[in-house]
Amino acid sequence: MKHHKTITILFAIICMATDVNAFVPERMHPTDRFMITVFSDIWQDVPETIDLRTIQRGVSISALQDMPLGRTNLSVAAGLAFSSHNLYSDNRYIFSLNLNQFRFVPIEPDHDYDKNKLSMNYLEVPVQLRFRTRNLPSTLRFYAGVKAGYLFHAHTKFVGKEYYDNDADTGPPFVTERTIKVKEHKLDNINKYRIGLTGTIGYGAVNLHLYYQLTETFNNNNASGMYPLSVGVSFMIF
Repeated sequence: MKHHKTITILFAIICMATDVNAFVPERMHPTDRFMITVFSDIWQDVPETIDLRTIQRGVSISALQDMPLGRTNLSVAAGLAFSSHNLYSDNRYIFSLNLNQFRFVPIEPDHDYDKNKLSMNYLEVPVQLRFRTRNLPSTLRFYAGVKAGYLFHAHTKFVGKEYYDNDADTGPPFVTERTIKVKEHKLDNINKYRIGLTGTIGYGAVNLHLYYQLTETFNNNNASGMYPLSVGVSFMIF
């Protein structure tokens, strides 16, 4: 009889263990390893002398390794990213001989122009703590992280009118109008390094993305206090 009771107890324990294991979730599969984000920058602490366009478009491409934490809904991701920011304003970013620095200089009101931008391109290392849901038709996600970047290339591009006065000694004075295209790559007074906070929230393949830069973009010029808040949409490729 004792043997029968022992067998019964062992059988009950095995059944209970099987029922418990049935509720243990499977380990999550790595996902969201390649993302493309399009965004617009909302620049903070802009000097009163600089007027910015409403849309300051940019793009970011990220490749990350997603590492699930056990059988939880959490994971950690880290990798590499490329981000490009374009700053459109009514000031040209040019070198001032008097002040010996690059700074924003207003375009004269009577000078028409088609394009005036400062483009800044960064290589970055993003790190994220991720939360994803299970058993839904699509994934609900909340990502928070930080990324550090290095400015590897910056340039300005100006397309507009330039006006030239002739030498009055050689004939009647007149003004010549020419359309010029100027592109400059050797820029100074821009910080090489930056760091910022990131956040992503969404459902499915399209998600809201935020980036808040903690460091200043410019140094030792009339835009030293400026930094961007980026708001955009991230597309999860795979």
